[in-house]
Amino acid sequence: MWYWFFRGLFLILLKVFFKFKVEGIDNLPQKTNFIIVANHASYLDSLALGAAVPRKIHWIAAGYLYRIGWLRIFLKRTDTLALGNASQRAFNLLKKGKNVGLFPEGQRSLDGSLGEFRTGAALLASKTGRPIVPCAILGAHQAYSINAKFPKLFFPITVCIGKPLYILKEFNDIIDDTYLKEGMLRVRDKIKGLLC
Repeated sequence: MWYWFFRGLFLILLKVFFKFKVEGIDNLPQKTNFIIVANHASYLDSLALGAAVPRKIHWIAAGYLYRIGWLRIFLKRTDTLALGNASQRAFNLLKKGKNVGLFPEGQRSLDGSLGEFRTGAALLASKTGRPIVPCAILGAHQAYSINAKFPKLFFPITVCIGKPLYILKEFNDIIDDTYLKEGMLRVRDKIKGLLC
């Protein structure tokens, strides 16, 4: 219940203060759950992505966020997973038909550029067979970067949802670090294309 309350609230606030738009909503898989990933350059990213997707997402968040009192309450109310022990819980959620979201860069970009991707999403995708949905968040860095004290109101933010990608193991494929990195390179290239 709390998740949907906050999603509705953030959707209204983003539309009023940031001219919020969503493109590619039809690209979301209809017959399966998924792993959603995006670029990360702003405090607004998870709010924008959560508002854009009309299905509940179990976010994986950095553990240090749980040490901030009011934020810990919000994260728990919205069923967010702490990064330290998230892998098995995310796997179980995906197997139960739930959606999982994460930012594969692992931290916000200082200058808004796309950083290197970690392989966690590819590992979850290869183990569960669920697709990865690549998303690009445009304008959020300019609206509220990591170094800004206050957001720049009325700067437009758009979420572009790309077509899902499968990272499936063939019979003779070995799931190693190289395999996972290649999978995430495909995802990163897709997000890079959406950012242009």
